[in-house]
Amino acid sequence: MGTPEWAIPSLQAVLDSGSEISAVFTQPDRPVGRKRVLTPSSIKQFSQTQKLPVHTPEKAGNPETLELVRSLAPELIIVCAYGQILPHSFLDIPRIGCFNLHFSFLPKLRGASPVQAAITSGLETTGVSLQKIVLKLDAGPLIAASYPESIRPDDTTPLLGSRLAEIGGQLIRNTLPKLLEDNFTTSEQNEGEATYCRIIKKDEGRVRWT
Repeated sequence: MGTPEWAIPSLQAVLDSGSEISAVFTQPDRPVGRKRVLTPSSIKQFSQTQKLPVHTPEKAGNPETLELVRSLAPELIIVCAYGQILPHSFLDIPRIGCFNLHFSFLPKLRGASPVQAAITSGLETTGVSLQKIVLKLDAGPLIAASYPESIRPDDTTPLLGSRLAEIGGQLIRNTLPKLLEDNFTTSEQNEGEATYCRIIKKDEGRVRWT
């Protein structure tokens, strides 16, 4: 499950493993640009080139989607930048669980904009965490974390995000065998060290010249 280009390396890692991919879930096609052309997500476009079945529900928790996922009977679900919070009824479906790649060292920078927040907060390094998803946002037990990635003086959100996406793909390659065997260890996050980042609104990108 994923939506932007940043999710492609993780999907590629699963493809490279030879594991059966029952389906790919992503956000519905959205209007893009001045002409508002209806455009599929990067993950949908990539999945179609790989001839993978793609589903684009408006809500992951609606009855039709839940019934579809149950019919697929997944062993596990991997999520990277999907764009929706998954309800309890969804998380209970896969036998082993739902797992999320988050672009920070959890419990730091929980939330929707960890890449942007790492840059604007002046952090020197950041990384990628793999967690088992629970109902509380980005608060699940940790399975693995990447090595620290330096934040460069000229980094932008696209540049840093692309590097973290590749690091996340490698993290999936390293951990997927143990996930599939249901043979992995977890560690609880330290709630006392948790920090949060918010959703960035479109109008925050506007420059006031006067």
